Amino acid sequence: MARRKAKERMILIRNTVIGFAIVMVVGVGGYGLLYSSGVGSPDSFVEGEHYVLLDNPRPLRRGLPIPVVEYFSYGCIHCRNLDPLIESWLATAPGDVAFERSPVAFSGYWSILSQGYYALQEKDALDANHQRVFRAIHDGGKQFVSAAMLAAYVDGHGVTREEFLEAYNSPAIRRKAASAERRTRAYGVSAVPTLVVADRYLIKVGDVGRRESLAIVDFLLDQIRAETRPATVQDSPEAG
Repeated sequence: MARRKAKERMILIRNTVIGFAIVMVVGVGGYGLLYSSGVGSPDSFVEGEHYVLLDNPRPLRRGLPIPVVEYFSYGCIHCRNLDPLIESWLATAPGDVAFERSPVAFSGYWSILSQGYYALQEKDALDANHQRVFRAIHDGGKQFVSAAMLAAYVDGHGVTREEFLEAYNSPAIRRKAASAERRTRAYGVSAVPTLVVADRYLIKVGDVGRRESLAIVDFLLDQIRAETRPATVQDSPEAG
């Protein structure tokens, strides 16, 4: 009888330990899923925690498209992972949003990729090469350590090698790349991907998760629309 009770006690303890382990695994897994999927309430998006207000933000201008800028690099795996979500978000983005990418130049290698981005943009060859460059680096292990190497890779994909190098080395493209670098420093972008909304709000994607970062963008866009929409009779303090 005593042996039977001891055995039952051991089974109870074992089941309790297993149950606790399952709860812990589910809890941690659920947290990870929440982080990666971006499931969250806009009411919980807090300045200083999910986004920051830039120093000397530009005034909001009524009636103009709201700029959303992604600071990125082809050399960044996290940018590559965010890119499909950006494309999905753009497919349903309202018409009052003006999206653009701004390549960063945190190193000499990334400077080549930054200038290459603008050269492809100049030759209307981004659509044909944007995903190709990401795949070449992160799936194929390619390292474009010179403009010539990048030119050879994009040759025949919406642009020739010669056309690409002509654009790459042009003063206009050099100025674009230099301007992007100045803006990167001015906004304090220190990691990528980073999203900046309306030249006012900065979101570090690595701090909040990929999907949640886009939910925060939508939250900020709604906030900006509410602040810049024309006043109506109902909004007037004298109404009623």
